[in-house]
Amino acid sequence: LTELGQLMLVPLSRALASASDAKRQADAFRRRESSPLRIGLEFSIPAAVLTPALTALRRENTDIELTLHQDSKDGLSERMLDGEIDLALMVEDADLHERMNRWMLFEERYVLIFPPEHRFHDKASVSAADLAEQSLLLHENAACPVRRFVAELYSRSDLRPHRQHFANSQEQILEMVNASLGVSVVGERLPATLQLGRRPISSEPDGRKIVLTAMAGRPLGPTPALFMKMLRARAWSRDAALPDAA
Repeated sequence: LTELGQLMLVPLSRALASASDAKRQADAFRRRESSPLRIGLEFSIPAAVLTPALTALRRENTDIELTLHQDSKDGLSERMLDGEIDLALMVEDADLHERMNRWMLFEERYVLIFPPEHRFHDKASVSAADLAEQSLLLHENAACPVRRFVAELYSRSDLRPHRQHFANSQEQILEMVNASLGVSVVGERLPATLQLGRRPISSEPDGRKIVLTAMAGRPLGPTPALFMKMLRARAWSRDAALPDAA
């Protein structure tokens, strides 16, 4: 070797060893039967909609490392762009990032939930005017799809809310409804809990569409890839939705 070659031998040998080690790790990852599963859920989409597919995945592979993130659409999009989550369930709209692939899973209506003793038990449905007279419990994040829906409902009906309370999770909202602090609006696939009543909203438009999203062109690990197939293959029929009335 020349004098320059002798100087470069050690760092080049290290670089070659690092490249070989990286290739071995990548090959090992591709051969693995399991990889982390990181799922995002937009505000107001309950984790319960994942339960059937997660149960099926558990039967296929008991070595699951699962992480769930709940956030706004922008927050989930940023996490996905940064590689922090693999898949996300979001409410479809024109604001979804252009680099995201999306697959339709199901459609659902919004429904009103209320305490067991509430007068809405005597109604077949509730109107926007009925809703505006109540203390409404909402997520504190203004990007929550429920808040956007309620704001549009009031705007179309030229109404203003009587009173609103806020919480930072759907679980807290459910507990507040159960404590008779007000009523709330949820997607109809939210599991029936705490014996709360539920009624359709008579002036609601066509409801909402829930889509599965993933970054275009980004390979998924074995577990996220399998879970995506399970979600897309599931029969998301209307009869799987929850009843309007408790």
